[in-house]
Amino acid sequence: MALSRRDWNNIIIFAVLALMLLFYIVPQQLALLKQQQPLSEKVVPAGVPLVQLQFTQTNVQQAGVVWHFQPQLQSSNSAAEIASAWQQLELQAEVNPPQIDSQPIERVVVLLAGADSAQHWWLFQYQQQYYLQRQGQATFYPLTDSQYQQLFVQPVAKPQ
Repeated sequence: MALSRRDWNNIIIFAVLALMLLFYIVPQQLALLKQQQPLSEKVVPAGVPLVQLQFTQTNVQQAGVVWHFQPQLQSSNSAAEIASAWQQLELQAEVNPPQIDSQPIERVVVLLAGADSAQHWWLFQYQQQYYLQRQGQATFYPLTDSQYQQLFVQPVAKPQ
């Protein structure tokens, strides 16, 4: 059964329409869906070992299997708890980011095994809310108070 010239023309027209749909409309819809989803970022990707966290007043380093502060510091959370919190941290971007024009209250450098460069994170506080921002990006990631307590060194005042 052979197709007539008219049938072949119809097939070509429908094929061109299908290709237009595939190459033009579908990517636009995917881009629109991607914009609507909240941006998330995992600080330490799965399978990548965390080597060190550098805070303003101390570093959290791993010696063998044990995490410790260098220099030593009394904190309400241990070095291992802080390292574990950073390894598990997945941040959701703020949908309506605040206009923060103050200086960061803390800076953290995250060193990962096998990475070419370190990640630099800044902590801001704006209207009783904590925000993390990665250096070189405009995105702010809100932190709950419990996340703040787990991720950052909480010095304990020494009794006098």
